[in-house]
Amino acid sequence: MLGVDDVAEMRYLVDRILAGSLTREDWSTLAALLMINEAGRDGCAAIEADGLDAFIRVSQPIYQGHAFAYDDFARIYDRVCAHARI
Repeated sequence: MLGVDDVAEMRYLVDRILAGSLTREDWSTLAALLMINEAGRDGCAAIEADGLDAFIRVSQPIYQGHAFAYDDFARIYDRVCAHARI
């Protein structure tokens, strides 16, 4: 579940994207927040336990239209892992 600050950040990112932002940073951060919200703490812990390589292998086909690079997947993974440890 997202905290109040996470929800505020998500709203900010959605507004930026709706205004035309195409940055991979905005999109990958939003993807991380959506994943955290969907997966919950247990799901985030499972993602962390599988490791970054497994995360990228599973996530690449899902996000292929976003042109994410390694750094973007690492950003998502790091954010998800940080949530798992809260």
